[in-house]
Amino acid sequence: MRNSLFLFMICLGMHMQHAHAQDSLRAGLVDINGTQLYIKTIGQGDTILVIHGGPGLNHAYLLPHFAALAETHTIIFYDQRSSGKSQLCVKAQMNFSTFADDIEAIRKHFGIKKLNIMAHSWGALLAAHYILNYPEQVNSLVLISPVPFNKTLAEKSNIEAQRRSTPADSARKAEILQSSSFRAGDVEPIEELMLLSFKILFCDTTQLSKLDPALPPTYMVASMSMYGFVQEMANYDMFPRMKDIPIPTLIIRGACDISPEEADIQLQQRFTDATLVIMKDAGHFPFVEENKKWTKEVNTFYKGLTK
Repeated sequence: MRNSLFLFMICLGMHMQHAHAQDSLRAGLVDINGTQLYIKTIGQGDTILVIHGGPGLNHAYLLPHFAALAETHTIIFYDQRSSGKSQLCVKAQMNFSTFADDIEAIRKHFGIKKLNIMAHSWGALLAAHYILNYPEQVNSLVLISPVPFNKTLAEKSNIEAQRRSTPADSARKAEILQSSSFRAGDVEPIEELMLLSFKILFCDTTQLSKLDPALPPTYMVASMSMYGFVQEMANYDMFPRMKDIPIPTLIIRGACDISPEEADIQLQQRFTDATLVIMKDAGHFPFVEENKKWTKEVNTFYKGLTK
């Protein structure tokens, strides 16, 4: 299970009230649900709350690729507990229920009636828990390259990841893991290790350089708390709790992702109004590889909500 969790660690009827987002803090630490989360807002227009992937990443890897979307929307990014610039938390606080409560506290902080949620990768699991715990507080949902929603499908992703790994990349990973800088907790070798793992998630590996994990110096210390999720994900299966969810939903997957297509098809079937879009020239990061098409698909979805 640790290997599976590590893969996902390395491998995010009324619109939000724009006025509240503009009046609130644009970037900085905010007291949220008994901790301090780093929150950053950009853009203008109807508001979207973005949930980054991980666990253990932060919003920074998304930020430069959302510039075009921010031309028509106010986007709220936040770093999850023990991630990025947010306060470090103990293992006992690292569970899906607490993270869902954090999202609810962010909604209240901005005075938003119903959330438009956008989640990437592992963040889709947080979005799902929020929807199940607070179904009346969600206006719409966009899931970008969601991780599989049960362990069986996740194992298929792991097998595909191993199949794609090259001997050269595997040798370099082993070299990094044995290096003194990695053992000392330096960020540089950790980021290189992440990018080597992200490499198999791209259709066009030359675009890997556009992705910056932007890990904080405290990453190794913070990552220790992430294993609070291990017990919850030991044999997880979200599907039994998800049935006929009446929330307008857009699921975007890249054809080159390691996640099996059946995972997204099954996920789509849990909603009464869900569209699945497959981008043939993208992998796990479609907002990087096909940014213009990704932005167009998202804008089209949001425009459809107002009709």
